[in-house]
Amino acid sequence: MQTPLRYLTALACITFAHTASVAIAQTSQHQSHAARAEHAVAAELKNIDHGAKTLVIRTADGTEETLKFVAGATVRGVTDVAHVTDVAAKAALEGAAVVVSYTGEGVAKTAVGIDHLGKRTLKLAQGAIVRVDEGGKYVVIKTASGVEETYDLTKDCVVDTGRGVERGVRASGAALKHGADVTIHYSEEGGKKVAHLVKHL
Repeated sequence: MQTPLRYLTALACITFAHTASVAIAQTSQHQSHAARAEHAVAAELKNIDHGAKTLVIRTADGTEETLKFVAGATVRGVTDVAHVTDVAAKAALEGAAVVVSYTGEGVAKTAVGIDHLGKRTLKLAQGAIVRVDEGGKYVVIKTASGVEETYDLTKDCVVDTGRGVERGVRASGAALKHGADVTIHYSEEGGKKVAHLVKHL
């Protein structure tokens, strides 16, 4: 007995609709987690505890902090690791330089996303913004000593505006304002200073 063509067509439409709805829901969930990020910090990730849903980071001044993380906390920059809860996340992230996007303050900080920076050595600079490239490709700051320094902004650069977290070249350029005091966490690559996190003070 042959299956009617219209039945097969209807079944295919239902399957496609279900797949599309799942993809949309997953995208929406990812965006909602990203949208909730209020602040960001650059650090070395020392430990991930999947049981306790916590991670330990060491910041530039040597301070260790413990943050909770949400079940959907995303990971960027690691192949085959999409979330902090993935089994492979410990091996991939522990010991690496990271930028953690989070909500809350003090002991109530909760990570919602992690940008993996690999084994880079991060350095810290501070100054006032004197120029931002219109395309968002670089920012120039003047340090307390009066020296102007240029930092490249990558497509993954994170900007903590103090009112939320922005990312990407164009978003970073729009979020950086002339005259604003900032700290920049950067690495030196190919003779250039590459910014990974810019924080408004």
